[in-house]
Amino acid sequence: MDLLAQLEPGRPLTPFAVHWPAVESRLGLRLPGDYRASARYGPLLIGGAVVLQAPSREYLAMLPWTKHDLRVELREAGAVPRLHPAPGGLLPWGHTLNGRTTLLWNTADPEPDRWTVVLCDPTRPEPLLDTGLPLTAFLEAAILDRVGHLGPLPATVAPYGEATPGLPPTRPELAAEQLEFALHGPAGLPALRLLVPPPAGPRESLPGARLPSDHRELAALYGGGCWSQWLRLPAPQRSAAPADGFLEIGTSIDADRLGWLAAGPDPDAWPLVIRPRHSREEVPLAGGLVTVLTRWLRGELDVPGLPGLDPADDPFECAGFEPC
Repeated sequence: MDLLAQLEPGRPLTPFAVHWPAVESRLGLRLPGDYRASARYGPLLIGGAVVLQAPSREYLAMLPWTKHDLRVELREAGAVPRLHPAPGGLLPWGHTLNGRTTLLWNTADPEPDRWTVVLCDPTRPEPLLDTGLPLTAFLEAAILDRVGHLGPLPATVAPYGEATPGLPPTRPELAAEQLEFALHGPAGLPALRLLVPPPAGPRESLPGARLPSDHRELAALYGGGCWSQWLRLPAPQRSAAPADGFLEIGTSIDADRLGWLAAGPDPDAWPLVIRPRHSREEVPLAGGLVTVLTRWLRGELDVPGLPGLDPADDPFECAGFEPC
């Protein structure tokens, strides 16, 4: 049954282009047919409470970090989650509007149309609740009655947020010795290029800019962009340091500020620091920008503003770069 045909649209629903073979190849899984039918209109808000994510470029890029957050929160709640791509692992497909509950599939059944919806809320006594219901049956039950702590909900549907068709950059295919070097070799540009291949195309150079040499080299390879959906490093600009000597070069999505203490004539000797948004204390970082960036992407660094990986996270899955 087409669930969307039974709901009252709050605003017109616009078709959303999905290349399903590419999406399923990327995930390594076939997806349920009722999800395909619903996701044809992009991200949706169902019943004013349930956000159904479409397989957009943004959703796929954020999926590793969604799983990271679940691992951390569930471990703190005393649960040990089994998440995709582990065989039969839980795969996130949405969340509640308040963001407190993540909605996942239990992918243990080889037939995707029989996957059941799991509610995950680490603040509840039962942090993981398998409803035993496939997607459409779950949504119908949440609208007509109650499932766990959800429902009854209004029989409405509306577009939710913006989404871009397509896939984020593909994970590199590396030989065993390259994998070892990327994760455990010297933390420099050669390792970084294996971990996150530079985008194609020319980059703007700033031959006259007074900046540390590794920042200039990084900008020449990658240009400006966002690293791992977290750290924004715009293309370097010709600008003088402010009066307090802190030359900002990037910000996290939480507004933590990364930059140098630009004191002295040699930019390569400038200390790299973070100014966390909730603290007046600067956090010094050992090494230059490329070293710090490589160590953070590997999961070797965990400081305010640059959060570390969970032990079960795959650095190659989490690491990424999106030009801007």
